[in-house]
Amino acid sequence: MWYLYAKGSWIETTPPTRGELFGDGVFETIRIWRGRALFLDEHLRRLREAAQVLSLRIPLAITDLKASIEYHANAHNSARVKVVLLRAGEGAYAPPTTETLLRVYVTPLSEGNFPLGSPQRVTIFPTAFTTPTPWSAYKTLSAIGYVQAAAYAQSQGCADAIILSASGHISETSRANLFFWDGENLHTPALRSGCIRGIFRGRVLQIARQLNISVKEGLYPPEMLMTAQEAFTTNVIQGIVPILGIREMGKTFRTGSTSQAELIARALSKEDL
Repeated sequence: MWYLYAKGSWIETTPPTRGELFGDGVFETIRIWRGRALFLDEHLRRLREAAQVLSLRIPLAITDLKASIEYHANAHNSARVKVVLLRAGEGAYAPPTTETLLRVYVTPLSEGNFPLGSPQRVTIFPTAFTTPTPWSAYKTLSAIGYVQAAAYAQSQGCADAIILSASGHISETSRANLFFWDGENLHTPALRSGCIRGIFRGRVLQIARQLNISVKEGLYPPEMLMTAQEAFTTNVIQGIVPILGIREMGKTFRTGSTSQAELIARALSKEDL
């Protein structure tokens, strides 16, 4: 039997999901913008790949899931849709089944300045932890490192925190992928840093190449940020967010109309987002 402590007493309750107990599942966060679910096919493709890697069975056809998300999208001008796939059953560490529970959460959002967000200041999370695994490119429910990085950023009066890989290379931030411009090349950490394969990251890489911006993916020590002219983060909810500076380094970056961030954002705005 499971019991929940609430209002000063213990009450019998339903068993928690495996997602709550073990972080056994994956999720996708989808941006609704002007009544449309952006990059929906890319999100569903990544969800399907993650399910295969983790031996999870999606309980309905992808076409039906797509139709359901589009239905929710049509009801909102601007919103966040979170699709969560949890392994069913209880058990210990060994998974008892490939069957899953599927949940969809819809949260209305203000329209904001998408796809170019307001500049932010960031810090560097002192605990390096990302590492490449067969599932590191996907958004799993085992997200304690990202939670701690976000909490650390908040404690330092910053909007976000840069996360380093276990080998000491730049990986991503608590909620986004990271790019920086050195005056000649646009750099972003490679997936072998253990960073998530962001949907918006992929779109920014595509647009940059279309604009004939030299793009490089690699393993970079954090000291490389000291020589960068600008830096920005990318995710599907905020879009491109310029970084004003990094707290520990005393480093400031260029922002504004001539920056690579704004150049790419303007090109994105001309697409049928």
